[in-house]
Amino acid sequence: MSGYLITGAAMGLGQALTRQLVAAGHEVILLDKEFKALNALYDELDSDLVALYPMDLLGADVNDYQKLQDVLAENYGALDGVFLNAAILPAFTPIEHFDFMQWYEVLHTNLNANFHLTQMTLPILNKAESGKLVAITDENIKLAPAYYGAYGVAKAGLEQLMRTVAEENRDRSAEIYVAKLKTFATDTRGRLFPGENPATLPKPSDMASHLLDIVLHGLNAELVKKL
Repeated sequence: MSGYLITGAAMGLGQALTRQLVAAGHEVILLDKEFKALNALYDELDSDLVALYPMDLLGADVNDYQKLQDVLAENYGALDGVFLNAAILPAFTPIEHFDFMQWYEVLHTNLNANFHLTQMTLPILNKAESGKLVAITDENIKLAPAYYGAYGVAKAGLEQLMRTVAEENRDRSAEIYVAKLKTFATDTRGRLFPGENPATLPKPSDMASHLLDIVLHGLNAELVKKL
């Protein structure tokens, strides 16, 4: 048995990836801190292909990640893919005024947690014929870096982390991807840009389709790259 682990799976892009992978007949493991939203999605999908793994990346420690690795290894043996999607995007704030506690929280969730997830899932990904490790980043932090604060720093660090992992695993089966996604409609973006019409933006389902076409089916794209 094998499957795909998706972090931040309860809403937005994670939920869209879940729906499309399940529709294509893939096993999925949904990791999120929002247990109520996870349960609602599980009930709606009503599929034996779905497993839930409630976990708060901000509060998790090394033992929690080790437990996750043990559960995945015992129940799946190999992983077809891991989507590092979960992230915190706080209000836009200049560095001079950025709250230091929020800085640590964002860096921990958006970067440190992904280090732990990568470290714990790589051995299981490498047991698959071509396990995919996909880090979700954001094109906007390069196009307009001002005010992205800890979010921008963490996403840039995540990209560098993936480049390091790719170089270190050239002779193994895992494939490493960085997905620098363009702007699309999410609840978080709606809160940060209340005057923006979400109907003018791509939907999470559009982005999920685009991402899966590249990662699963080998299509080419400018902003989603295999390293």
